[in-house]
Amino acid sequence: MPRSPEVTDAYLRFQAARRVHEACLCRLEASFIVGSPEQVELSISALLDSSQTLADRLRDQVFAQLRDDGIDPITRRSL
Repeated sequence: MPRSPEVTDAYLRFQAARRVHEACLCRLEASFIVGSPEQVELSISALLDSSQTLADRLRDQVFAQLRDDGIDPITRRSL
């Protein structure tokens, strides 16, 4: 069954957030290697922000899929 545009968009936004999160993790690793406390602090902050965004995008994707399947994402009842 083909996905709705909403589900496809949510999936693509999640994948973009995942790539940003991976880049932030690589940045944190590089900061540890360099040993700059300021860079480590900035990298940790960026990683935490990207983690929250990743969680938000995953929730959006699940909600879009539930709506596409005819289920209310909040009550988990049929629409």
